[in-house]
Amino acid sequence: MDNPQATPTIDALQAMNEQAWTDLQDLYFRRIYFYVRRYVGSHQTSEDLTQDVFLGAVRGIERFDREYTLDQFLFGIARNRVIDHFRKHKLPLIPAKGDRDAERSAIWLENMANEDSPEPGHRAVTSEDSKRQREVLGRILREFVGTLWEAGEFKKLMVLEYLFVLGGRNKDAAARFGIADEKSIAGIKFRAIDKLRGMARQSDPNHSLFLGLWKPGAR
Repeated sequence: MDNPQATPTIDALQAMNEQAWTDLQDLYFRRIYFYVRRYVGSHQTSEDLTQDVFLGAVRGIERFDREYTLDQFLFGIARNRVIDHFRKHKLPLIPAKGDRDAERSAIWLENMANEDSPEPGHRAVTSEDSKRQREVLGRILREFVGTLWEAGEFKKLMVLEYLFVLGGRNKDAAARFGIADEKSIAGIKFRAIDKLRGMARQSDPNHSLFLGLWKPGAR
């Protein structure tokens, strides 16, 4: 797996170095997008606002206060863009947790994770990635089971269900399903895992969803 991408320097960004700004967007786009989408909901609006965050960063980088971090700078802009969006379109605001007074629902905006958070956006990305992982794994399993079903490999399906779902042992599976020995069961198990791992890799071309599959030494 490639080394983590280095964060561009403020000097390079202030010099309007094209590669530095490309690297910045590569590093932060997903985090900012999911941060914005937590509040906005709409995919297209979230993308538009995220792009606007980077435009705002370009306009404001000359005034960057080096007492702050790039995270604080970018997510501060993102927070303001979301607030401006709600106010501009006069959208109904979602009350802050525990706020029972509908007239005070604007508190929700003021309580958004702001530029003082040390790692803003990480929770949003993690939540979204977990959702995507479940969706992709569900699709992969449906395809895998469907392929075995169409091929008439019913005993193999029962063996895999016994091993993976019920947590059965290879030795017990061999006796239960009348299979010669544990090595045959181990072979069924190994080939299933290898096939599922390959399908997961194909579903993760950017190496961003199933990180464990791309670590050195992973099969």
